[in-house]
Amino acid sequence: MAIVSVTPRLEGRITLRDGRSLAYAEWGDPRGRPVVKFHGMPATRLQCPDADATMAAGVRLITIDRPGYGWSDPKPGRSLLGWADDYAELHTQLDLPPCPVMGWSGGGPYALACAFRLPAIVTSVGVAGSVGPITEVPGSFSEEARRLSRLLPDDPQGVLDEVVKEWQGFADDPTSLFDGWFEASDQPPSPDARLFARPDVREAMTEWARDAARQGSAGVVADAMAFMQPWGFPLAEIRCDAAVWVGDGAPADRDESDFLAAAIPGSTYVILPGEGHLAPITRWAEMLAWLH
Repeated sequence: MAIVSVTPRLEGRITLRDGRSLAYAEWGDPRGRPVVKFHGMPATRLQCPDADATMAAGVRLITIDRPGYGWSDPKPGRSLLGWADDYAELHTQLDLPPCPVMGWSGGGPYALACAFRLPAIVTSVGVAGSVGPITEVPGSFSEEARRLSRLLPDDPQGVLDEVVKEWQGFADDPTSLFDGWFEASDQPPSPDARLFARPDVREAMTEWARDAARQGSAGVVADAMAFMQPWGFPLAEIRCDAAVWVGDGAPADRDESDFLAAAIPGSTYVILPGEGHLAPITRWAEMLAWLH
């Protein structure tokens, strides 16, 4: 059984050229092959899907707080490509070799931005249950998010105010994030409901949410604002090997995953039977095996 952990082997921070602090954590074999994972929205560097599988794969897993999450300083108005610049600095400061990057859920677009912008240091990219471009995938996000996306060019402050208001409940009570998400009363229970019913998974996800709200809603609001805009890079120009994973029990993820798999040249598209949005928890070993 997957061991969902919130206790990394080590944690650290780097100082970026602009003076901001960027926090990271490491898991697995310190002498293993590096793999870098970008967390979901909202989550933090504490999001390790399976600590035992990471060690068994001989992987040195590096996870990073995006600006405004956990211990990383906020960066108002940040973008997907701006994150690639932050990652390039961390890659240099940690003296990493070229290595794969992986993004889960809201981390997917950031992983793809790095694959596009940093081909010399990203050897392959994988995304699981990833967010898609709101301006290009008709079924992505909610109707309210699409409405705000249309308003954003003309009223950025008004949209920001609405997004801050929307996420205030999360800032006040991070555990409210899970209200109604994984209803175990579903018959039969969804794959995610079954996983969330496990005490270790529920406790880990609760800790991810609490750490993500360490700075209130700064991180999740910045993600939401970034996702409401065009991504700023063509997926068709990603040249490294790419994999798109999606659970067949996560219908809300399918439109976006279908789009990403079709848009990234030569990508490997894996539909995981019996899995939901939380598929990396149970399929982490095979995801690590693919990343190269």
